[in-house]
Amino acid sequence: KKTKVMERIKMIILPQLNDCAGDITKNWFVYYSVRDPRTNRMERFKTYKGINKFKNPERRYAKSEEIIGEISKKLKEGWTPFKDDSKIIYADQLRYKNIVEIYGEMRASNTSFRFYSNKYLETLTKASDGTLGTYRSKLRIFSEWIEANYGEVDISAVTNSVVLKFFSEHLIGKKKLADKTIRCFKQNISNVFDYVVEVGRVMKNPVYNIPQGYDKDEAPRPVAEFDIQKFRDLISRRDPQLWMAIEFETYCFLRPGKELRLLKIRDIDFARGLINVDRFRSKTNRDRFATIPDHFLIKIREVYNLHKCNRDFYVFGKGYKPGPECLGKNNLKNRFNSFREILNMPSEYKLYSWKHTGNSLALDNNISMYALRDQNGHSSVQVTEIYTKNKVGTISREIRDKFPDLDNL
Repeated sequence: KKTKVMERIKMIILPQLNDCAGDITKNWFVYYSVRDPRTNRMERFKTYKGINKFKNPERRYAKSEEIIGEISKKLKEGWTPFKDDSKIIYADQLRYKNIVEIYGEMRASNTSFRFYSNKYLETLTKASDGTLGTYRSKLRIFSEWIEANYGEVDISAVTNSVVLKFFSEHLIGKKKLADKTIRCFKQNISNVFDYVVEVGRVMKNPVYNIPQGYDKDEAPRPVAEFDIQKFRDLISRRDPQLWMAIEFETYCFLRPGKELRLLKIRDIDFARGLINVDRFRSKTNRDRFATIPDHFLIKIREVYNLHKCNRDFYVFGKGYKPGPECLGKNNLKNRFNSFREILNMPSEYKLYSWKHTGNSLALDNNISMYALRDQNGHSSVQVTEIYTKNKVGTISREIRDKFPDLDNL
C-alpha cells in the first residue's frame, strides 16, 4: 500500500536553444538540465559545438535542431552527462514502504520493467498484430501494477516475491482469472525477463513457482445437433447477417477473427466455390483456399446475393449488410452471446464453436482427414488429428443413439 503521496520532483529539462534573439554576432547554445542524484540538485549543461561556425541563421537553427534531437534521444535512452554515473537515477517524492525497503528512495524509470518490455516488443518483428496486442495488454497491466504498488523501480527490484504477489493477490485473488489466462500472463512476462537476462541486466528470471488460476473450463465446444436447430430458427429470423457468418464458419472453417471479419466479396470465387484466405488473415500464416459446399454456394448466390455486391466491400459490413467498413472486433461475438443467453444455452457455446461444429459434422459424415486438413489450413494430417481430438472429441454413435433410457425401462 502507498504510505505517502507527495509531489513529484522534476528530473530532466529537455534541451532548448538560446539563439540570443537571433543575433548571429553572439554565440548561440543548446542548454538542458538534469538532477544530480548525489546532490539532489538540478545541474545545467550547455553545448556550443558546431553551431556558431555558421554565419547564416537558418543553418544555425538547422544545426541546433540536430543537436537537440541527439541529446533528447540520449537522455530518454538513459544517457547521463555525469561522468561517473552510467545512467540517470530518478528520485521522486512518491514514497512507498516497500520501495524504501527494497530499493531505497531512488527509481530508474529508464531501467524499469516498462522500459524493457518495450525494448522486448521491438524484437518481435515477425509477430502478428494479434500476438503483439496480447503482449502489450498483458505487459501493460503488469507495468501499471508495479508502478501503482512500488513506483518506477529498477527492473532488478522486481523479484520473485514481487511477481508472486502480482499473480496471487491481483490476478487470482482480485481478478479471479482462469488458469489459461494466468499461463498467458506468465509466458508473456517471463519472455521479457528472458530478454533482460540475455542483455545482462539481471542474473535470473524471477518468474517461477507461479500459482494456478481458477479452473474455468469454458473453451468453445461444438454445438450439439439438437441445439443447432434452436440457434438457426432464432438467429436466421432475427439476425440473418449473424447466421450467414455462422454458416461461413461452419461450412468453410473460417475463424471468426480476421478470416471471417475481414472477408471481402473479391475473396469469394462464386463460379468454382472457393474462398481465398490469404496468409495475412490466416491464423496459421499460410495461404489456403477453403471449399464452399455446393448447397451453401447456391445460397450465397441466390439468397444472400453476395455476387452482386461491390467486390471491394467487406462481406460483414456495418448496417447488417456488405459494405466498405468491416464490423468491430467483438461485434459478431457479442451478438451471438446475446442469442445464447436468450436460448439459455451453455456458456461453452461461443462464436468460435461453429468452426468446431463444422469439423464435428464433417467427421460424423466420414469426410477424410486430408479434406479436413486442407479446409482448416493445417500443415499436416497429424495436426488435424490432434486438433479434432482436442477440440471436437470422439463421440460413440452407438452409445449416443442406442443406449437405453432409464425412464423407459
